Amino acid sequence: MRRLSRIVLLLCVALPAAAAEWSTVVSPRGQLFPSLILATANMPVPERTTSTVIGDPSGLIGVRVRAERDNQPVRVAVKLPGWLRDTSMDVRLAKAGKWYSLYPVMEWEFALLRDFDQSAPETIRFELQLDDQAIERKVERVRLRSINEAPYFVKDAKHPTNLAWMFAAYVDEDHPQVRRILSDALKSGAVKRFDGYQSRDPKQAMKQVYAIWRTLRGRGIRYSSITRTGNGQSDVLSQNVRFIDESLGNAEANCVDGTVLLAAALRKIDLNPALVMVPGHMFLAFELSPGGERSYLETTLIGNGLPAKGVESDEAAFANFRRASERGHAQFQKSRAHFGDQAEPEYQIIDIGAARDMGVVPIGARR
Repeated sequence: MRRLSRIVLLLCVALPAAAAEWSTVVSPRGQLFPSLILATANMPVPERTTSTVIGDPSGLIGVRVRAERDNQPVRVAVKLPGWLRDTSMDVRLAKAGKWYSLYPVMEWEFALLRDFDQSAPETIRFELQLDDQAIERKVERVRLRSINEAPYFVKDAKHPTNLAWMFAAYVDEDHPQVRRILSDALKSGAVKRFDGYQSRDPKQAMKQVYAIWRTLRGRGIRYSSITRTGNGQSDVLSQNVRFIDESLGNAEANCVDGTVLLAAALRKIDLNPALVMVPGHMFLAFELSPGGERSYLETTLIGNGLPAKGVESDEAAFANFRRASERGHAQFQKSRAHFGDQAEPEYQIIDIGAARDMGVVPIGARR
């Protein structure tokens, strides 16, 4: 009898602990968008949080784990060499049998992410330890996207995610080039000063927008239709967006690039811009008075009819601006019934001020 007890004891000691129930999380859909990481880096903690989500509430990388007992200690570590300093978190899982989502606060190499302009595969290593059990490891192959790719919608039958506010991260009102544009606009004499809405005159607001429009025409910016990304994930809708220095340096912009550029300049002079997205296209909206009526601009017309040589006349520049305004209004009227319908994610109005209030910050100038 004593011998049988010893055998049972030896078997109990020799048997390894059962593997923990856990899975890895990389959002959205196993991809990492540097633009999304940078845009949400300083996003405030939401007022409502759930007790089963622990750590960074805006986290994109983490694990889901099932607690084996009450108040169980767990350690999670995440490794992505070159892009992320080794990151870990130690927490306790309150209730046995419950699933918890754990998101460590990632120590990103933000400067490297900002400069990454070519998508590539990467490997993330996860480590999990419950109590004093052996460390369990999992490896996930992910795709690191270009900084120029803006994800704006994640399809899901039950819980679709609207990320249209991401475009506001490319509106950089503090970019050095924006200050130069405004300085050139003042030198041109098209407007005496930029005073936002201080005059309380919608005509003055429109005049300031025209001064910026004309200055950009003087820089020879032309329309480019390049919008495609290398994103093969049909469930994650994304759009290629040039940074302000890229648009100005190449003297070309697609509909999103031009709209983002103009929105940055308007935001800098305290006007309230918005980006209007419709299927395959984007144009600009701006308020003529705070919280009041909006006007619209078809930004792809900014380079139309530029003279091959010489300086453009005031009449020609203003005629181009008026056509862009008329086209923008027509685009909005054609699409207005679709805005606000969650079933049509390609119809969005992205108010830049509202995005800033939400915590969406500009990605910033690249080095």
